[in-house]
Amino acid sequence: MMISLFNRILAILVTLAVLIGAVVTIGVAIQAWPTDILQGWFEPQLQMVSDAPGTTRVAIIAMAVIAAVGMISLLLAEILPLRESVVHTLSVTEKGIATIENDSLCLLAERTGETIHGVRDVRCYVRERQDGLRVHCNAHVALGANLLEINPEMKTKVRETIQQLTGMPVARVDVKYKYHPDKRGHVSVR
Repeated sequence: MMISLFNRILAILVTLAVLIGAVVTIGVAIQAWPTDILQGWFEPQLQMVSDAPGTTRVAIIAMAVIAAVGMISLLLAEILPLRESVVHTLSVTEKGIATIENDSLCLLAERTGETIHGVRDVRCYVRERQDGLRVHCNAHVALGANLLEINPEMKTKVRETIQQLTGMPVARVDVKYKYHPDKRGHVSVR
């Protein structure tokens, strides 16, 4: 833990130093700042940047901009926390805790929805609320599929499967349908 914190701080400091160097180089190259801006540090190198011919100066500015953008990206990656997977608690007993990741619940809902006749592909998102899970699915269905038949079956199967396999209550299942064109190019209506 302590080494990890030290490594992150060290990475941030090095990244800031490179970023400052890139910004100073750009400022000197466009002659917005004097070559002695760092009070003697790197003054000969900055003088060379200031005295460089036009095409060389453009190349130096381009490399400094690339370095600055890279360092800003690295800073954001180090400073912003990584998105951690949402974990739902299934049960807590004296023998331990059982959990399931949100991605697994989404996968379960998607595969359940894909078993329904006429459904081609499903993408689901699950959120936990006080009254139970809320499942939102985006389903691609075959052109000509009867949504009046698919809709209740989809909602019921997704709700029952999640409740049976996880024991978690499902408060709501919302489904958004989109017809997926087939290769035939025509619709057969019964």
